[in-house]
Amino acid sequence: MSRRFRSAVPAAAVILIGLVAACGPSTAVPDPPPLTAADIDGERLWARITEETDYRDYPEWPDRAGLMPGQSPHGVWHRVYGNPTLFDSLPRRDARAPEGAILVKENYDNNKNLVALTVMAKVADFDPDNGDWFWASYRPDGTVNAAGGLGGCISCHEGMRSNDFVIINPLDEAP
Repeated sequence: MSRRFRSAVPAAAVILIGLVAACGPSTAVPDPPPLTAADIDGERLWARITEETDYRDYPEWPDRAGLMPGQSPHGVWHRVYGNPTLFDSLPRRDARAPEGAILVKENYDNNKNLVALTVMAKVADFDPDNGDWFWASYRPDGTVNAAGGLGGCISCHEGMRSNDFVIINPLDEAP
C-alpha cells in the first residue's frame, strides 16, 4: 500500500464519522431486540426503559426538547423521548413506527414535579387493530398504574390512526 493511500484512509474515516454523526438524533448504542407480545407487560416494559436502557438517554423530539406545555391526561407540562429504534427509522414513508419503537412521556404538574410516565411500545402482533401499541402508565417510582391495550389511550390517540397513533409529530417527516 502506498504511503499516500495509507495517510488518506484515516482522514476519510474522520470525515465519514463526522458526516454520520451530523445526520440526526441517532445514538451510538443500539436498542436491545424488541419486546414480543408473549413477554410484554408493565413490569417488563419498565425494566426495558430503566434498566436495559435509560429512557433519559433517548433523544427528545428536536423541535420539542425540554419541558413543554401539556394537557390532560399527560400533565400541565411534559417531556417526550423516543428510542433509537424509532428515531433512526425516521422519516417513515408509510407513517408507521417500526417494531421496537418506544415513546416515553414524562408528565409534570403545575410545579414541574414529575408525577407520572406514559409509554407507548410498538410490539409485533400485540394488538393489530390498534397499531400493535402496548400502552403503559407508571408512577415515577415504576409502580404500574395501568398497562396493555388501554382503551383510554387508544380512544384519545385514535384521531391519529393515519400517523400510527402518534400525536406529537408526523412519522413521515424527519424529526
